[in-house]
This record gives sequence, structure tokens and C-alpha cells, in this order.
Amino acid sequence: MNQRTFVLLGIVLTVGSGCATLRPSPSPALPPQHSSLELARFDVPITGQQPQLPSFEVEGAHPIDFYVQTALARNPEIQALERRVAAQAEVVPQVTTLPDPMLSNVFWPISDNSPQTAAGQQTNVLQLSQQFPWFGKLQLRGQVAEAQTQIALSQLAETQLKVAEDVKTTYYEVYFSQQAIKITEDNETFLRDYITLADARYRVGKSSQQDVLRAQVELSKLQDQLVALRRQWKVAQADLAKLLSVPPESDLRAQDSLNVPAVPEQMERLYQVALATRPELQGRLQAILRDQRMVELARRNYYPDVAVGVNWGSITETGALAKTIANGHDNVGFVVGINLPIWHDKLSAGVREAQNRQAESAQLLQVAKDDILRHVRRLSVQALALEQQVALYRKEIVPRADQTLRVAAADYKVGKVDALTVLDNYTQLLRFQIQQVRLEAALGQVLASLERAVGGQLVEALPAPKKLAP
Repeated sequence: MNQRTFVLLGIVLTVGSGCATLRPSPSPALPPQHSSLELARFDVPITGQQPQLPSFEVEGAHPIDFYVQTALARNPEIQALERRVAAQAEVVPQVTTLPDPMLSNVFWPISDNSPQTAAGQQTNVLQLSQQFPWFGKLQLRGQVAEAQTQIALSQLAETQLKVAEDVKTTYYEVYFSQQAIKITEDNETFLRDYITLADARYRVGKSSQQDVLRAQVELSKLQDQLVALRRQWKVAQADLAKLLSVPPESDLRAQDSLNVPAVPEQMERLYQVALATRPELQGRLQAILRDQRMVELARRNYYPDVAVGVNWGSITETGALAKTIANGHDNVGFVVGINLPIWHDKLSAGVREAQNRQAESAQLLQVAKDDILRHVRRLSVQALALEQQVALYRKEIVPRADQTLRVAAADYKVGKVDALTVLDNYTQLLRFQIQQVRLEAALGQVLASLERAVGGQLVEALPAPKKLAP
């Protein structure tokens, strides 16, 4: 029948419109990243498959950048956040698509109770309807979801910065332990030679046995210190292995020299870079944008959504009461409906809620700015002080202490000084040498924290790095 053909065509067109997807306009782009770190990878695969991790040898001595890149590729916390970003990206097509169309069928199984029309007996009514949200609602929902995706990306970038900072901080602990062990072992060799000399002088009556016993006590103290340093080294290696997601017993070593960037002195430049590149601030900006869209969406709720449908009633001449005029022509109808947003108290509360959340996000942005600038200032001051201390120990304190010990040892051989003077100079030199590498490691750790506070590596805007030798 021609009417049935028309009805089927109308059903197909309605279903097609119900499955249409309305894509939101792209949200404003974030400020560009000025960091050489691979942060917030926007090409994160959005499939459910776990990415294959690259296989490489991590044991042995490697530069710090090797461990950082390894952690960025293998760290489970980063991979979990990558999955969160991928999951959030899939929200956009869900909220920008029309609701599922509704298909219903009313039928009368008992012929005597079915409705009668002049055209005949009605056996069933098939209805298909589609709801259309008010103009702009789907687009706003998509923009809110896109802002949430950008927030998730900023959290991923912030976590990458945190992991990079943790790797560098732990790497410098490994470096300190290695260098302290090496310094202590070198001093152990010197002390054993001194014990041999003191024992020889005691045997020929040029010194007392007390000199030998004091030196042996110092040797025992040195061995105890070596035990503690080796334990500290293994703990630092296990901490680094955790960040790299490798077995905790892996032999992870630092190189014997460090390349650290120069301490920046231009505070205003650091402030500008931090405010432009810190992922946390980008996330706060996206939160404000999201809340602005939420305010607009809440205001759109004052307008009704529209439902459009078509129904088809099957008519048969069989069992018709008016058999003389019944023709069996099917019924075709169109349905148009709207919801009635009449509860204005609820709608107004939704608008006020969205506005308050927008104001909250703006205040949190200011809090984050103040906190970041405070961290940049504190860390810069600490780094400058540590750099000066390292230079002082390397150029003056340690060389002079070493020269003092050499002179005292030479004078002891000819009897000009006693054994206590030599041991005091030895203990002082050992303390200064270990303090120097401790300060070097602390400087690297503070610079790693400063890089996180700024939002990227410092080497791009700074001169060539300084080389710290043990």
C-alpha cells in the first residue's frame, strides 16, 4: 500500500536523524609547552590495548636523562593516567550524540476488545520518537567533556614532571652513595698505610702503642661507615628501580661526574616561564573554561527539549463493525512534544551552582599561581646558596684540608707532629670530601625540584652546564 510505503520511509528518516552526532566546536588551545621533556603526550592511543614497553638494558652506569626517559616510558602511574586521558576522550562522542530513539508498539491480543474505526478494526499501533535537546546543549556538553580531557592531560603532564623530579632526586642519592663509598674506600687505603707506618715507628721505639690503637679504632669506624653507606646505596637503587618499574635488585648506577645546569639568576624570567608552561596552571584554566560552559548549559535548561515522532496504526477489515464502509486503510500520525521547565527554583539553583563553581576555579587558579611563584623563589635561593657552597668546598676547603693532611703525614714520619694531629687532619678531610659530594647531590636535587616548579628543563634558557667531578 502507498501509505505503508510512506510510513516506512518516514521511520527510516527519523531513525537516521536520531543517530546523528553533533560535534562541538574545538575549545581554545592551551599555551604552548616550552619544555624539552616529552610531557602530556597528546597522541596517546585510545584503544583498550596496553602499549608494548621498549626493551633495553637499564643496569650499569647511565646518564640521568636515560633514567628519566626510561621512567616516562615505563612508569605505571604515568601509564595509568594515559589510560585515564584515553577514557576521558571517549566521553566527547557520548555526550554530543542524540539520545537513543524510542520505539514502542501497542497491540490488542483480544480481537473483541480492539478499537474500531470507520476504516476497520485497529490491531496495533507502532510509534517511533526522537528527543532533540534545545539548540546548543549538545555542543556545550561536548565542550565540557573536551575541557575535562584537557584537565586530564594537564594532570598527566604534571605527573610526568613529578616522576622526572623523583627520578633525578633518587639518581643524585645514588650518585652521593657511590661517591661517598669511593671516598671512604680511598681513605681506608690511606689509613691502612698509616697504621703500617705507626706500627713500624712503635716497634723501633719512636712512638707509643697508643698511636697504633687510635688508628685501628678509626679504621673500625671507617668500616662501620662503609656498611651504612652501602646500605644507603642499595636503598637508593631500589627506589630508582621502583620509578623505572624494573626489579628492585637491579644494579642501577650513576655516572662518576654530573652535568647540572647553571643556577638561573633571572627571577622574572623564571616566573614568566613557570606561568606559561606549568601544566597545573593550564589545568586550572581549562577548569575555568569548563565551568563557563557549565553556566551556559545551566541557562539553556530554561528552554524545553523537543520530541518528534511518527506512529503507524494497522487497520484491518476483518472483524470490522462497519463492514459496509471499512476499507482497511492504515493510520499515520505525527507526534510533537516538549518538556515543561516550570520549576524555576531548581533551574535557578543550577545556574547559581555553576557560577559558584566557576568562581571557585578562578580562586584556585590564583592559589596555584601564588604557590608556584613561591616555590620558584625558594628553590632558586636554595640553589644559589648550594652552588656557592659547592664552589667553596671544591676550590678551597677540600684542597687545603688535603694539603694539610699531606704535610702532617710527612711531618709525622720525621717526628715533627704526633699521631693525634695526623688523625684529626685525616678525619677532617674525610668529612669535607663527603660533605662536598653531599652538597653536589643536594644541588642537583634542588635544581630538579626547580625544573618541576618551572614546568620544564632549565637547560634551554641557560648557558652550558657545569661538570661536577668527584
